[in-house]
Amino acid sequence: MNTAPKLKLDFTPQLPTPAPAAAPEQGSAITAFYAALPEVVKELDSVTDEEQTILARWAGQPVIVRQFLKATTWDVAAAKKRLVATMKWRNEYKPDQITADEVEPEAVTGKQFINGFDKTGRPQLFLVPRNENTKTYDRQIRFSVYMLERCIKLMPEGVEKVAVIIDYENLSLFNATPLSVSMNYMAVLSNHYPERLGVAVMVNASWYFSGFFKLLSPFLDPVTKSKLQFTKVNRSASAVTSDTVSSKSEKPTTEEGTGGWTNILDISNVDQLPIEFGGSYPFTYKHDVFWAEINAI
Repeated sequence: MNTAPKLKLDFTPQLPTPAPAAAPEQGSAITAFYAALPEVVKELDSVTDEEQTILARWAGQPVIVRQFLKATTWDVAAAKKRLVATMKWRNEYKPDQITADEVEPEAVTGKQFINGFDKTGRPQLFLVPRNENTKTYDRQIRFSVYMLERCIKLMPEGVEKVAVIIDYENLSLFNATPLSVSMNYMAVLSNHYPERLGVAVMVNASWYFSGFFKLLSPFLDPVTKSKLQFTKVNRSASAVTSDTVSSKSEKPTTEEGTGGWTNILDISNVDQLPIEFGGSYPFTYKHDVFWAEINAI
């Protein structure tokens, strides 16, 4: 009998104070963007009427309108251009139609899993690169997109972003995802899921990560880079703890432009984190349990 704990996917977040109403110029941009949507849809080539309807319904969601406008600092023309590119990508790549059977081989080792929510209600997507198990790089990216789409479905009302927690402990040249694959995924995230990343927490970054990040860093836009934070989790003690003792001067210097060092418990409540990440939740990845629950979303 499988006694692995259920995923922590049932959660009512304590949301922060609601954001103030949009400024007049932002409200005007939103109105103009909505008015331009029929024109935007017409710019799509080789798209059937049914596909146009599906894409228009997706693009007309308030969260999509806000995110594309915010990503372009409320420039309607720039937002329209980005949206057209993303609609063409969605029509070709069909991220919402990726099937569980297609990407399951990428999931069996637990190199990505969704579990719990951070303090603002953002679904937590955990990445464990050392558990890499394939070299099917195109399918790896489709798996990553599949997981991101599941995170979006899990977002409570009022939540629009995801918290990504990446465990870099014991990462090496022999088990790391190739730089080109990471760059391709970052391009998908940046170009087609603007404003979806809330925070990315790098846990126990290895020596290999430092060199890897120096190569990746020039390709990260400043906004994405500022959301990267670093944390230490002590797994050598009798109880796994998030490092709150060491001063910043005792830790390696982080790349300029990142969010610097943080305590992971400032981002997520202890009962929403697996024990191995400094929390109190006794989670162990069991593929049959995880895959059944995640695909029921």
